[in-house]
Amino acid sequence: MTGLDKILEKINSDSDLICSGIEARAKKQCEEIAAKAEKDGAELALKAEKKAVSDAGNIITMAESSASQISRQTLLSAKVEAVNETLSSLISALSALPADKYFPAVVKLAGDNAMPGKCTAFVGKRDLERLPADFGKDLKEALAEKGAECVLSDKPCEIESGVFLDYGNIAIDCSFEAVIEENSDIYKEKISEIIF
Repeated sequence: MTGLDKILEKINSDSDLICSGIEARAKKQCEEIAAKAEKDGAELALKAEKKAVSDAGNIITMAESSASQISRQTLLSAKVEAVNETLSSLISALSALPADKYFPAVVKLAGDNAMPGKCTAFVGKRDLERLPADFGKDLKEALAEKGAECVLSDKPCEIESGVFLDYGNIAIDCSFEAVIEENSDIYKEKISEIIF
């Protein structure tokens, strides 16, 4: 072996040694980076899981609150509907009373709401066609107690039930619908107490 061969062998040997060291350090760095990445990944996964659990809890809480609110609104809506149906049924029941009960109720309603002065009383078409003979007299007497002079019109007005009193510049709607609407808060409260 010549001197040159020995030098080349020494260079190759040193080179192999340096490359082995570099390779060992690179391998160690790769392992450290992989270990750190694995640790960081596990921490991120744990944080993501905790956040997902927290978010899920918040979503469940909001959903329960929303469901509870919808339930209350549905119940309230059902109660309002039941009360309104009861009021509607009340109007229908009053309108369906037999003539011997219906017309005295109309006279009382007019008497309770009349005011002093001259007026013309109107009833709806259906009632005009079935008026009892003494209705006009009974109505005049009831309104006279309030100081009203009443004439019963032979023309119908646009009401379903009850009576409409026209004083010229003032009109008093004594239809069952109008009286119930005017006092609806009182009736709704009483109906609510009874059915709920």
